[in-house]
Amino acid sequence: MAENYEITRKTVHKLLPGRSPYIHKGDCGRVLILAGASGMAGAAVLSVRASMRSGAGLTYICTPKANYPVLQTAVSEAICVDWDRVADKLAGRGNEPWNYDVIAFGPGMGVSASSRRMLKAILLSYDGPLVIDADGLNLLAREHELTGFAQNYSGELILTPHVGEAKRLLEDVNLDQTTSREEMAEALVRKYRGIAILKGAGTLVARYSSALKTGAVTVWRNTSGNPGMATGGAGDVLTGVIAALTAQGLSPWDAARAGVLIHGAAGDLAADDKGEYGMIASDIVEKLPYAIDEIINMDVTGDEDEERKS
Repeated sequence: MAENYEITRKTVHKLLPGRSPYIHKGDCGRVLILAGASGMAGAAVLSVRASMRSGAGLTYICTPKANYPVLQTAVSEAICVDWDRVADKLAGRGNEPWNYDVIAFGPGMGVSASSRRMLKAILLSYDGPLVIDADGLNLLAREHELTGFAQNYSGELILTPHVGEAKRLLEDVNLDQTTSREEMAEALVRKYRGIAILKGAGTLVARYSSALKTGAVTVWRNTSGNPGMATGGAGDVLTGVIAALTAQGLSPWDAARAGVLIHGAAGDLAADDKGEYGMIASDIVEKLPYAIDEIINMDVTGDEDEERKS
């Protein structure tokens, strides 16, 4: 049986550190995002912009070279890298050291053979925090070999499905019409042995309560967000936020919980500005700095403990 708690602004206020006046970009983390098949550069743009708007010092984007002009125009601060260079670093070839703090894989990638090879190489050769979203999840659902590699991944794994993707990931698990979202999140944790973020109204973040990855599962429910966030690209934004927070030193668990709250809070600001009908994913991105600033500077004097059971 899962233990259930709520993610509130106070939860995240306690997790976000202040910045030293002597900090430099290298201290703020290096994010590597693999996103955007040819013709899907928008997914890459959204995830990269979200990473940078969430405080990452450097964000690298591995995407087809056909997308480079789009990325370098839309996000001039991003650094484009090709897969061969990343693959060499993963394999320890050449003289370039590994210098990424986290990898995010999946937005707009497609499920081609080349995408499959990339994900396989990462799962087998990388041991740092790994966020898998969108087509990365679709690859896991389609390829039993990749499922096995994910289940035995040596680093911290964060999966970010919506309910439809979760059902595909859990195709071999006995789900029915009565299965709750909490039960689905718990099933994802038990099958993939990582952190599961089940997106939707009241996004759920779940993991094993024990570091041994056995026994009870803890599920936290997000308290921010609104229906206007049901728009294409919003999930790509969340991927960038979580990757950025991880790169800046939060544990993957804390980054997952803080990320969904900040993402929802930015969505709430966007809805206040644009309305729920007209807001789009890039509106959420532009509100991320304001949401983070509000949470860091909020007055928590006299507030109750944030770990409320839901």
